[in-house]
Amino acid sequence: MRPKEVELYSYSMSNLFAKFPLLLLMLSLLVACSAHNQGAQKSGSTPYNPSKTSESEPRKIIVQHAISNLGQPYKWGGTSPSKGFDCSGLIVYTHQKADIYIPRTASAQFSSGRPVSKKNLKPGDLVFFKNPRNQKLYHVGIFIDDNTFVHAPGQGRPVSYGHLTNPYFKKHYIGSRTYL
Repeated sequence: MRPKEVELYSYSMSNLFAKFPLLLLMLSLLVACSAHNQGAQKSGSTPYNPSKTSESEPRKIIVQHAISNLGQPYKWGGTSPSKGFDCSGLIVYTHQKADIYIPRTASAQFSSGRPVSKKNLKPGDLVFFKNPRNQKLYHVGIFIDDNTFVHAPGQGRPVSYGHLTNPYFKKHYIGSRTYL
């Protein structure tokens, strides 16, 4: 394009968005969603394949519901896709889908779950981390496979994958529990 055409094109596009703000909103949502999906594919691919595993049905249900909620917003006290999740709320929700009812808070989940060694983790088990700023609080995620887990990381960050090999999670890992 020649400079005059570029200027005219630029003006007409901004004029179009000024007249049709809904178009701008829809376009920005499309860009945001595609960027999020690309990031999820790059960092979030997991070797877990429910059709190729011999895990029990409850484990498959928990993992499938954890994965299906990737991208859901973080919400302190949240326990549902419609409201968002906090870390322990995601655990309660996914376990309820498998007809397993567990305590609501991460510290209660850690205290009452059956211990599992890191080397014996199976899909659907829970991995716990100590909060470095408050030694009384815990963070929890759902183990998927191959050092990967799903968790609700915190304010402003959606449900996503985490990795036990990440230096932060390695440093703050305190143990694993199961209700299966």
